[in-house]
Amino acid sequence: MKKFFLILLIACLFGSAQAQRRDMPKNEVKVSLLSIFSGSTKVTYERLVRDYQSVEFTFGIIGLGVDMLKDSDPKGTAWRIAYKFILPDKRNANNQMCGFYIKPELCYSSYSYNYTAVERLDVDRFALMGVAGYDLVWDWFVFDVYCGLGFGFGESNHSNYHHGFIGWSADSPTAFTAGFRVGAAF
Repeated sequence: MKKFFLILLIACLFGSAQAQRRDMPKNEVKVSLLSIFSGSTKVTYERLVRDYQSVEFTFGIIGLGVDMLKDSDPKGTAWRIAYKFILPDKRNANNQMCGFYIKPELCYSSYSYNYTAVERLDVDRFALMGVAGYDLVWDWFVFDVYCGLGFGFGESNHSNYHHGFIGWSADSPTAFTAGFRVGAAF
C-alpha cells in the first residue's frame, strides 16, 4: 500500500506536463489545524495534473497533537488520496487551483488507543467518500474548506472518530468528514 502511494506521488510530481501556464501555482501544501486538537497532525500535498484537475495526498501522524476529546493516547498513521475536479473561478482566472471542487477520496487510518486504563485497542478503518469544498488562493496563501459523506468499513472504535473521518455510529458504515486547511501555493 505504501509503495502504491509513493509511485502515485512520483507520477504526479513529474508527469504533470499538461498543466498549461508556467506563471500560476501548480502545488499546494496545507495543514489541517483542527486535527491537532484531536490528537493528530495532517499535512496535505496537492499537485495540478491537468487544467482544473489535481491529485491530493494527505499523511497524518496520529499521536502528534493534543487529544482534547478523550485523552486516549492514540498512536498510528492516517492516509488520504483524492482526485479533484475544480470548477473554474472567474474571479481568479489566473489560478486553476482556486474554486469550488468535488473529489472522490479514499481514507485509511491505522491506530491504537486506550479504551480504559488497562485496555489498549487497535483499529484499521477505511472510508470512500464524495467530498465537496472550496479552495481559496490569495497569491500564495491557501484556505481550503470541505465536507463529505461516504462509506466506511473495518474495525470501529468507541468514539466513532477515526482521525480523518467520523462514523455515524459504531455499527454504521456511514462516514463523514468536514474541516478546513491552511497552507501555501507555489
